[in-house]
Amino acid sequence: MGTKKTTLIILFFLTALASFATQKDSLQSKPTRFSVALGNGWTHYIDNLDYGNQNLNKDFAGLSLRFLWEPEYRLSLGAETGYYTMFFKFKNQTGSATTGEITRRITPMLLLVRMRIIDHFYLSTGFGLALLTSSSKGAEQNIVTNTMSLSNYQFTASYIYPLSPRVQLGGEAKLFNFGAYNDWMYSLQAFCAYRF
Repeated sequence: MGTKKTTLIILFFLTALASFATQKDSLQSKPTRFSVALGNGWTHYIDNLDYGNQNLNKDFAGLSLRFLWEPEYRLSLGAETGYYTMFFKFKNQTGSATTGEITRRITPMLLLVRMRIIDHFYLSTGFGLALLTSSSKGAEQNIVTNTMSLSNYQFTASYIYPLSPRVQLGGEAKLFNFGAYNDWMYSLQAFCAYRF
């Protein structure tokens, strides 16, 4: 009787293991995707300069590049970089031939968290580093300073429309803060994303 009972229990466990082995793994049935997005659009520098802000050009085109890991959930994780000009100033001394140019450009390197709120509408935030390059040209001199800003963040609202399962088009509004100089900037961009 003991041998029959042991054989029956072993047979039961082997049958259960065989049935589990033939089932699909629930993690494999949910596709995980990645996406790369390239964006371009208008940026505006919010002037916080105490002096020297006359004749300041604060509107430029900005470029962004984003990589995201998109699991089948509401949250996506990724990284973003870009190239933005914050301001440009051209100065001409009255009564002399001396001219000067002052520019500040930014290359952010941010970690992102994006969340789908409703279909096609997303909110995201990012934080990380930024390389701020300030240059001053004039009187036969060229001075360039690079500053690494460590406390930077952005908030983004996006609308994404899928053209196909792989290609998406969208628009987004971004607000940046760069902690080294407490600079603020916002941007309106159109972008194209490819999912794989």
